[in-house]
Formats: sequence, structure tokens, C-alpha cells
Amino acid sequence: MADKPPKKEPVPSETSPAPDDAATPRSASGLLTMLKAIAFIAIIVVVEVVAASMFIPSAQDTEKIARQYVAATAGDSAPTASAEEDGHGKGKSDQNVTEVELGTFNITRFNPASNTTLSIDFELYGIVLAAEEAELKELLGKNKIRVREQVILTLHAAESKDLSDAGLGLIKRQILEKTNRALGQPLLKEVLFSKFNFVER
Repeated sequence: MADKPPKKEPVPSETSPAPDDAATPRSASGLLTMLKAIAFIAIIVVVEVVAASMFIPSAQDTEKIARQYVAATAGDSAPTASAEEDGHGKGKSDQNVTEVELGTFNITRFNPASNTTLSIDFELYGIVLAAEEAELKELLGKNKIRVREQVILTLHAAESKDLSDAGLGLIKRQILEKTNRALGQPLLKEVLFSKFNFVER
């Protein structure tokens, strides 16, 4: 009877650690790297937003720049002070301006939420430097449809409270900005409404 060879007991390996022990530090390291990358990107985005907000002018700054531009074009030596002294912004720089008709508008807007129809009728005029009137009329001739579209879109987006405002301040500012953008130059200094009325039924 042949002797059976003795069974060899498995020797635990001292050199290879358990798979779980090896994976844990690597996954923790990868997670930490990812968190660092996300934090870095978030910091860059915040810095860019803060920098951009510093360069966007406020409504007051825009008005001040427009007054300075009007004064510089009209050749006034001290325009800003005179314009700011008058609460209505009527200083020496307003003496050489003229009115230009921008069109007659009849806008009908339906609101499905309240099942009402809003009819808006008005005549629109623009204030321009007398020296730039010819240039404005030329640009209006070339961009008449674009200007008209911007005015109509502004009125379609307006809320009833803005239309009820006695001075129509917000709507005037929006039309002024969009019209100048459509013209390609900030020639219009102000917009005025004539015979403005709206009916909601």
C-alpha cells in the first residue's frame, strides 16, 4: 500500500493585501481629486461672474454716459453738471435736440391665462441731436422693420402695471435700448409717446 503524500496547507500570502484594502485608498484619492477639480471650477465661475457684474453698467451709469455723449457731441464744455443739476435732466445739452417720428402703432395682444384682449394704440417719437437728425433718418430708413419689430416685441412683453404707469418709464427705457441696438448706434437720446392709450377687455 503506497503512502499518500501529505496534504499541503495553503500558506497565507503576506505580500498581497486583501483586494478591499487596496481599492479603498485609491477610490478615496480619486474622490478627493474630483472634489478639488469641482471646487477649482466653481471658484473660476464665481470670479468670472463677479468680474462681469463689475463691468455691466447700472441704469444710472448708462444715463450718465448718454448725457456725457450728448454733451460731447453738442460741444458743451460742462454738460454733466448742468444735466445733473436739473432733476429732469434738462440742461444745456438739451437745447440742440429735435423730435423725429418713429411710427404709429396699433398692437393687439391676447392673454390666454385671463382670456382677455389688450389693445394698445400710440404714436412714438424719438429725441435726437439736431446735428445727427439726418444720420438717424437714414438709419431708420434702412432698419425700419427691425426698429418696428423691437417696439412691438417690447409692448407684447409689457405687463399691465407697466402700461398703467403714468410716465411709462420702464417701457420707454426698454424701447430706447432696443431701438438704438437695432439702429446700430446710440443716436436716440429719449423716446416719447403721443396719444398713448390701452384697453383691456
